[in-house]
Amino acid sequence: MQSIFNSRVLRWTALVLVLTFTNWISFTPRAEAALVPTAMSMVSEARASDLASVQRVLENKAVKARLSALGYSDAEIKAKVSMLSDSELHKLSTQLDSLDAGGDGVGLIIGLLVIVLLIVVIVKVADKTISIR
Repeated sequence: MQSIFNSRVLRWTALVLVLTFTNWISFTPRAEAALVPTAMSMVSEARASDLASVQRVLENKAVKARLSALGYSDAEIKAKVSMLSDSELHKLSTQLDSLDAGGDGVGLIIGLLVIVLLIVVIVKVADKTISIR
């Protein structure tokens, strides 16, 4: 048994194995690191943009006048907006973004048609004729 451990073949095999494992261990793969935004930072960014959108609408003169007529002060409005959850704030922001300032014009067209129809009915009931020359 002693002769096997002292043999040249065993020493040479041990040396080759040690060098091979050392070689494998010494070559580590190249790794690169970078900052990756976490879910919390993306939620924070989304909340900040939604809050800015809501604040932009609340700074409108007509909106401010209506809210003050309803009895809300600027401090109360800011407190209530800051108490909204992320989902509520996002929902409010998307609803405010989808609103048109003056409507889409369909109401105006319907109103004009109703007025014309009303004039026609009144003229027919009064047995008057309108002639345009």
